[in-house]
Amino acid sequence: MKKTLKAAALAALPVLGLVPAIPVFDAAPAAASTAGCALPADANSKATSVASGLNAFRASRGLGRVSHDPALSRAAQVQACDLARTGQFGHRGSDGSNHRVRVERTGYCAGVSGENLAWGYPRPNQIITGWQGSPGHRKVMELDRAQEFGVGIAQGAKGPVWVLVMAQPC
Repeated sequence: MKKTLKAAALAALPVLGLVPAIPVFDAAPAAASTAGCALPADANSKATSVASGLNAFRASRGLGRVSHDPALSRAAQVQACDLARTGQFGHRGSDGSNHRVRVERTGYCAGVSGENLAWGYPRPNQIITGWQGSPGHRKVMELDRAQEFGVGIAQGAKGPVWVLVMAQPC
């Protein structure tokens, strides 16, 4: 199923169970980056599972829960769609952006922030387990000042593309 960022955000994020329905937002700059992006059929439940796993991991480390933020999910979705579309895998977007730039483009003011990526894992629990086992990814999940997160998921040729963005708002 092909969706633009606006449609993806409206379809996926409210069902996360983490946020109420998101009103239509003006995402014109980001929409071009997500045109033709396909979401996995069960993107909502997968994103919810990632969020649950993230907060369970943080609780096991004595860290506070993080809350879902729609702007961070828009930034994550832009990167997920870009990676799925280009077949590349990395934190640099095809337009040269890094996660901070993508977050700022949504209008979100971030103090500290970080981004995790994964590709091809079919189940969310595999993502959380994999990130826990990687020092760099674990460090992002353990950002003690982070208060909010966003999740992006797109269907790529190699399977689902997963992006987690965590941040402390300014």
